[in-house]
Amino acid sequence: MSQPLGAKPTAFELVTELKGKGLSNAEIANELQRDPKMVWKILHGKTSGAAYIPTLTELARDGHASTRPARRRAKDGHIVPVRAKAGAETKTIIPEDTQGRYVPVPKRGKFEAATTYFGEGARQHEVRFPKTKGAKGRIAAVEDLMSKIRGAAKAQRSHDKRVQFSLTFADGRVMEVGSKSGYFASDVLYNTRKHGDNALSWLVSQAKERYLNLDVDSVPITGVTMKLYDATGLAREADPHKKTNVGKRDTVQNRILRTGKKRPAFNPKRDLL
Repeated sequence: MSQPLGAKPTAFELVTELKGKGLSNAEIANELQRDPKMVWKILHGKTSGAAYIPTLTELARDGHASTRPARRRAKDGHIVPVRAKAGAETKTIIPEDTQGRYVPVPKRGKFEAATTYFGEGARQHEVRFPKTKGAKGRIAAVEDLMSKIRGAAKAQRSHDKRVQFSLTFADGRVMEVGSKSGYFASDVLYNTRKHGDNALSWLVSQAKERYLNLDVDSVPITGVTMKLYDATGLAREADPHKKTNVGKRDTVQNRILRTGKKRPAFNPKRDLL
């Protein structure tokens, strides 16, 4: 049954549209600041999701959302408790009210992350963090970047994914790393593992290959923009899982295939740049 002319789309229609653009339930839920189960309920008709329509509309239209849906309240006005995450000390918690519109507010020395979603599964992650080595915000940035890189590599099971990086340094300098077509997501994950699961350490190594006189100790990285998209038409010329490929370099695709030993796990005091 078609929708009347001029009628606003339902939450189900908006979520379906976003899914068609390549967003996962978890990504939609993150923009709503809700559990992914709520997105599942909308898709299966368990809830109308009317309270989420403004945020979903903004997300579908702009690729990101600044409006957050209000938390449900009881008759006396207090916020209704929600189920706590597994392993929490209590079964329920009182969530923070998210109602209203949010605009980016720069905070010195804080870790900040934002994502913009585009069509066909493409997205852009922006991460900003303090320049001080060992700062909590910098450690959080490494963990956030690694989470995004793992997610990109996992998504490559169905489609090859390319990743491009742009680095911002403390002096305002912006640098692109990698070839014009970027890196394959699985290769990025592999190489960051060689750097102890430290995305910043690997990115610094890539930047130094381009600028031999780069001094990241005096001018550290303070921001990373990560662009992810399907590698349409970019054939993988070599299978990195075959033993015959170990130690070879695919110069056409600018890919370093699996070789070398894995470094110890990421240690902030030792490895953070």
